[in-house]
Amino acid sequence: MKSGAQARPRPRSHEQLRIWDVPTRAFHWTLAILVGWEWASAHLGHGFLRYHMWGGYAVLTLLFFRLIWGFVGSRTARFSHFLCSPRRTWAYVRSWRSGAKPAYGHNPLGGWAVVGFLIALLTQAGTGLFATDDVLTSGPLNGLVGSNTGDFLTHIHKLNFDIILALIATHVTAVILHRMIGGHDLVRPMITGRASTHTATDAPHVSFAQPWVGLLALALSGLGTWLILQI
Repeated sequence: MKSGAQARPRPRSHEQLRIWDVPTRAFHWTLAILVGWEWASAHLGHGFLRYHMWGGYAVLTLLFFRLIWGFVGSRTARFSHFLCSPRRTWAYVRSWRSGAKPAYGHNPLGGWAVVGFLIALLTQAGTGLFATDDVLTSGPLNGLVGSNTGDFLTHIHKLNFDIILALIATHVTAVILHRMIGGHDLVRPMITGRASTHTATDAPHVSFAQPWVGLLALALSGLGTWLILQI
């Protein structure tokens, strides 16, 4: 006998939920390409140092954008969404033994990794403005500091890139472990912007910023870099 009440639809497993917005994904992959270019151009000889500097300005602009986007961007891009207390972060690390659920965005440990990357890259871009090779090329702000300070900042600029390489290696390793141990694909969502949920019922509401907000943030970031170069 048929019931007059309509049956509720069953939650669909592995529903595709939109997580990452276009600005966040564009930032991620553009920054990855630029960091690779900065490493290559630094080792290709003096003829490439001009382009190395241009790449540095682009990196600085992207970092300014990410800082702004961390406050006014989409929910999963905001610092308030993914920065957790040390207690909660440690609880997430311990939960891996019993199988941690995939996070909608950065997990607690990944959130602090983002901060570490931003600090390291800001240090790299900032010291690069004052660095010099003592031959042909100097950063645009090298003339504002003395010789000893310039040499010190150049040393930090070279040393800090090794730290960035170590962070990149750690990041890639974490992505692989998430895939192999946890079964969580972190690469595809950063390409498509979408990730599978276990059930449709536990999917959170993810709000996204308007496109004009991202364009304005990028314009302000470019203006900030230009103003620094005018000092």
